[in-house]
Amino acid sequence: MNEKINIETYFNKGTFIIPEYQRGYKWSVKDSESKSSLEYFIDSLVKAFEDCYHEYFIEAVTVVEENRRIILVDGQQRTTSLFLIFVELEDFDFIKNKLKYDIRQDSHKWLNNLISNHKEEIVDNDTQDIFYFKEALKLIKLKLDSLDKDQFSKFVKEKVYLLNNPISKEKAFNTFISLNGLKAVMREEELIKSDLLIKSSRIENSQSNKEEQFGIEWGINEDRGRLARNWDKWLYWWNQDEVKNYFGITKDHYPLYYLLVTYWRVNFSHKGKMKDFSFNNFKSKFISNAQDARKHFEGLRKLQKTFEDLYDDFYSHNFLGLILKTSSSKEESLHYFLESKTERELTIEEYAKWSLVGATHLEIINQVVEKVKNEETDEEQNVLIKRRKAQENINLINEKFVYWDENDEEYNDGRKEYAFRFLLLLNLLEDSKLKRKFDFSVWNNRSLEHIYPKSKSQLLDFSQEFYKESSIHSIGNLVLLYGGDNSSFGAKNFTDKKNTYFNTSEDFNSRNLLHTISVFSRSQWRESEISENKKSIINQLNSYYGLN
Repeated sequence: MNEKINIETYFNKGTFIIPEYQRGYKWSVKDSESKSSLEYFIDSLVKAFEDCYHEYFIEAVTVVEENRRIILVDGQQRTTSLFLIFVELEDFDFIKNKLKYDIRQDSHKWLNNLISNHKEEIVDNDTQDIFYFKEALKLIKLKLDSLDKDQFSKFVKEKVYLLNNPISKEKAFNTFISLNGLKAVMREEELIKSDLLIKSSRIENSQSNKEEQFGIEWGINEDRGRLARNWDKWLYWWNQDEVKNYFGITKDHYPLYYLLVTYWRVNFSHKGKMKDFSFNNFKSKFISNAQDARKHFEGLRKLQKTFEDLYDDFYSHNFLGLILKTSSSKEESLHYFLESKTERELTIEEYAKWSLVGATHLEIINQVVEKVKNEETDEEQNVLIKRRKAQENINLINEKFVYWDENDEEYNDGRKEYAFRFLLLLNLLEDSKLKRKFDFSVWNNRSLEHIYPKSKSQLLDFSQEFYKESSIHSIGNLVLLYGGDNSSFGAKNFTDKKNTYFNTSEDFNSRNLLHTISVFSRSQWRESEISENKKSIINQLNSYYGLN
């Protein structure tokens, strides 16, 4: 239930807790008008004091109240600013044990040292929070210097009010998101970065003189800068649009997700039951002390280099890309190829070709045993399982009607999907022959185009024996295009489409698709060419999958 209370009542409720999902203190940061939120806040309080307000309202806070623990869901910046104001007013008894940063221990210790005679050791005196605390105190001192401190303290305690809004603990995080948006959350990736940077650059030292301590602190700052620059380079790489498109990174995954989760899997693959990836699990296993943090930061650096090398090499780029687009488990696939193995059972191309036809990860790596024939070995049976899936899907696109009216109740949607997949494969194989990286942006921007226009199907006759297994809707009359290019073709005849394709004065992304180009190199396109092209495609696929 909402209650209107003054600051004295508010602070006497207990200890305010800054939960781990909150970002750090930022009110002393200046905005585009060179005036920070803290400056606006202090100026408004000072004006209310000088104008002798009987009541001054500073908006609402949303909290979870657990006995004397007050978890700040919304109101962190205001509460911390009030705490710092009372520090400057030297009203230490009023704010003692009133504010605690839940996971950022150095921030908590620094604030506690402001009001305590027993100074707690601070490992990192230059964290973002502490920097902004210092900036805030400078501004507060400047703004309050000419005021009567006792009178101003009394005014803020008694005359300044807020609306206290307690909620249940179960609603806390979702309420925070709805009030602040996702950008306000310190996400797992940032929490891992923060802990890694602090602990990786920490030098464990118990005894040192001032000169030695200065050198140590200098080394810490230099190390931290180097590590932060490394992390930021990784983040820049993963944030590139082409990289995000290639790995399929959506807004549900932060950019470094695949780096962190792959490192987690690689380091737990042979250690029994693997815990789910999370910040707390990652922290407890990898960042518990300085030595481990440095070791795992270096491990992440090497893994990042492996990601970049795979992406830059045309061969691994093409077939890993195919895996990423078709695999039922990206994380397992990445783990399989990024774990340091001297001898891996399958090449990346071998894995990719079975992923494309819908085989699962375990089926691909021969760890699923299905009794097909008793006399065969487990490995032979797994090969049969994968070949059967390939045969079933090649059979789908070998049908007379692959691209058909969606209103036909007997139509199998799998035909169009696998027509797209197999045509993409054929284009990708041509790129690989030329040692060229394939452009996977076509995956989510796909179009299957009729070579001979379907609107003119009445002009073709497939009744002859040689043509009867083909139609204008068969795989022999379909090519892969980028989605935006199909409008350039429209209902044009083959010659006009060919002219469009080879008119280099026009933008046409599909001109990069080499298998598609080979079709338009023909001089004409009718029943004979459609039937021949169908047979050629099916033969190529049967040969590639060892089904001949």
